[in-house]
Amino acid sequence: MPYPFYDDVVRAHTELKAEGLIAPRTNQDAVEQDKGLVVRRAAYYANQRDPTHGLLAKTSGNNSLGYSVDWILRSSDGEGWDVVTDDGTQALPLNGGPVGADPARIPDWRPPTAELAQISDEPAPEPGPEPPDAQDIEDIYAILEVMQTQQAEDTQLLLARDDANTQKILDLITSIKDQVEESLQKALALIVIKRRGEGEPVP
Repeated sequence: MPYPFYDDVVRAHTELKAEGLIAPRTNQDAVEQDKGLVVRRAAYYANQRDPTHGLLAKTSGNNSLGYSVDWILRSSDGEGWDVVTDDGTQALPLNGGPVGADPARIPDWRPPTAELAQISDEPAPEPGPEPPDAQDIEDIYAILEVMQTQQAEDTQLLLARDDANTQKILDLITSIKDQVEESLQKALALIVIKRRGEGEPVP
């Protein structure tokens, strides 16, 4: 019987190629390491469906990280499947039949892990904010002009008032100035983004 979870072998092989973790190699040892990685990821996926499917520990001879480079082993009876081959340059999935149950292999069964399969459990980064369009930039310019005009008028009114509490007036002027500077900094950042996107020189 062919390997019952051969689709997981194909999935692992396809993913690893897309991720650039396996590729055509000029060195046979590198090919063997790629085969071992395909086996470890395929075994990890198969283990999610049947927890008796896992890796065959192999610390001598041809191995990858101490595991077989082509076998998936079943812990219940020691049955194994040859699921990966190569063409001399790259690892390839193989829907090989069972090699025969052997209880003597059971002690060499090992559980596959996400780490061995080189599967990251880190969440994908959130997409960043969309850059403002031209209309947004124009709206910012208009808002800044209104704020600057208002700041100038407020400053003149405060200076013209006969207020005994001079310190409060000065504090208010400083607060208005800080708000305008903060708004100008944000606007400048948006302008730089816009000009870079349009290929214009940045001041």
